[in-house]
Amino acid sequence: MGFLKNPQAFLRVLQTVIEITSYRFILFTAGFEALDAAVRMIAAEASCLSQRQLSEDCSSLFNNRLFCFNGYVS
Repeated sequence: MGFLKNPQAFLRVLQTVIEITSYRFILFTAGFEALDAAVRMIAAEASCLSQRQLSEDCSSLFNNRLFCFNGYVS
């Protein structure tokens, strides 16, 4: 995922797609630290239950329509 220069912008694009469509997405960050940090930052900004930490390795963002799995999946 080294091609991803702005992880926050990438997540905001996903947010826009989610708002326009009825799709749900699963995002595996594959240990890409910048993307992990962006997911944690957006989850921390949330002041409601629509974005929450489901477990140590999984966050739900954007009205429970984007599920982010941090780190590596083995």
